[in-house]
Amino acid sequence: MKLINRILVAILLVVIQNYTLRATSHFEILSALRDELKRSMDSLFIETLQKPYYIDYTLKISNNYRASALLGSLVDTASAKTATLNVQVRVGDYNLDNSNFLDFSFLFFMGDGEAASSRRNVPIDFDYFSLRRELWLATDFAYKKAVETYSKKLGVMKNRLLKDTIPDFAKTTPVQNIDTNFNFPKFNFEEYCEIVKDMSKIYKNYPKIQNSTVTFEYFQDIIYYVNSEGTEFVKSRQFTGFETAGASQCEDGMPIYNFYSAYADEPSRLPQKDSLRRAVELICQTLSRMYEAKSLEDSYSGPILFVGQASAELFAQIFAPNLVAQRKSLSEQGLQSFSRFTAFQTKIGGRVLPEFISVYSIPLRKEYNNIPLLGYFKIDDQGVPAQNIILVEKGYLKTLLNDRTPVKRIYHSNGNNREGNPMFGNLEVIVDKKHSLTEKQLKDKLIQLCKQRDLPYGIIVKRIMNQNIFSTVVSRLTSFEFKFSDEQSTIRVVEAYKVYPDGREEIIRGGELKGFTVQSFKDIILAGDKPYLLNFLAPTVSSSFSGGYLGASIIIPSLLFEDGEFRPIESDFPKPPFLTNPIILSD
Repeated sequence: MKLINRILVAILLVVIQNYTLRATSHFEILSALRDELKRSMDSLFIETLQKPYYIDYTLKISNNYRASALLGSLVDTASAKTATLNVQVRVGDYNLDNSNFLDFSFLFFMGDGEAASSRRNVPIDFDYFSLRRELWLATDFAYKKAVETYSKKLGVMKNRLLKDTIPDFAKTTPVQNIDTNFNFPKFNFEEYCEIVKDMSKIYKNYPKIQNSTVTFEYFQDIIYYVNSEGTEFVKSRQFTGFETAGASQCEDGMPIYNFYSAYADEPSRLPQKDSLRRAVELICQTLSRMYEAKSLEDSYSGPILFVGQASAELFAQIFAPNLVAQRKSLSEQGLQSFSRFTAFQTKIGGRVLPEFISVYSIPLRKEYNNIPLLGYFKIDDQGVPAQNIILVEKGYLKTLLNDRTPVKRIYHSNGNNREGNPMFGNLEVIVDKKHSLTEKQLKDKLIQLCKQRDLPYGIIVKRIMNQNIFSTVVSRLTSFEFKFSDEQSTIRVVEAYKVYPDGREEIIRGGELKGFTVQSFKDIILAGDKPYLLNFLAPTVSSSFSGGYLGASIIIPSLLFEDGEFRPIESDFPKPPFLTNPIILSD
């Protein structure tokens, strides 16, 4: 009995010691951030130049895992731990500071790497003193950059009559949200490497698919944040994804491709292996059908029904980015840089959708039908608590998603800063019941509209190319020969069908949507009665040159547009391979 007690005591001591070391680690990190922040605010200045009125530090510690495979063999695997420090220094005051100004000299002569962005990688085995050293160096550079930018901005303003008198930075109530009670799940990387290999083998059964890939990723982040106003937070987040795509060329050179993606917060919440297998089989089968299908002969103009993924992707690419507040930036050259998604910047109070549709921002919602939502967060990256808000109410725009950079009519943050810029997280589109039909009823309505206009067929779009998948996967599979159209209102379609008066559907090979803009969404006449959830990686909506992809979720039903243009791809194609796929010969 005494031996058992000794063993239990020893185990308890080990547990306490591990917990103490972990707690001490968090304490040391926060102490280094706080102490160097105080020293910088108290002592940092250059003679004749202003002292900083605001500084914030963000330290992100990440564990990253990645594996990709081709036809049953691993192409690459990687696992790495990184620590990244980002420092922001503001000089001047809340009304006028060094922000909202583009200094092209930093962009052209110093690049867009760590130095230009005040972002730097730090050693992963840092301690209190080494972290303070890194903070000191990063803050010194950020301060010099800030005072130079501020001086240039004042010079530009002296020579112009500016109508924009909105403050540069909004005040907010300091908050403390220190959450160190997080535990990442146990994770077997080798298990998911095997899954990736097994899924990639499926493409061997479809020799008409010339190229393919299967990829798995998992990221674990711990983020520490402090600013000079007193706001502090520690939060964790994790993201995992499974992506696969196949591509080929038809005999006339036309590219065809299809993809599948699934995302969650942790690997165990991805679809099970059998579900992944069915998904890969389905995209292979669809690609094989597209290979044999006829291409679209002439442009189509008429009613178009978007179902499932296509409805969500259309909304994500065209409508959703315009719900993010954007502010123009001054520059020495007189240019004003801003995102192209500015259609709603002056539309608050106006109608932007049919009166039977509303749009909600719901970043505080963690799941939908037991499926994780990628855009979930409790506190944004500036330390402002997130909030669920109505963006569009019965067709009328109520507000935009904003951070601490004021814009006209939105002077305070509503908690939507993500990775340095305002950005949507979770969006839900609600349609009243009077305008909601079943999928069959929507198809019947499409056929009815086509008959009224003497059209030989209608169009149903079931899958639209995702921007992230295209940029990171499909472009590589097709040797970067095929790109998104330069025309802003053109969207590549992956899977679409002609619908004839008798209800028969015929798959279309190749095609793109033309002329769809935010104004097109006013022409929605009906919607489905079953919402579709799209978890995806959305490109950031930014007025700066920084960019990337962030996890987001859109919940939306199918949408029937009264009129739209669907046209064949008319660009020139490279010649297909001269020799037959050797996999076919081996069969």
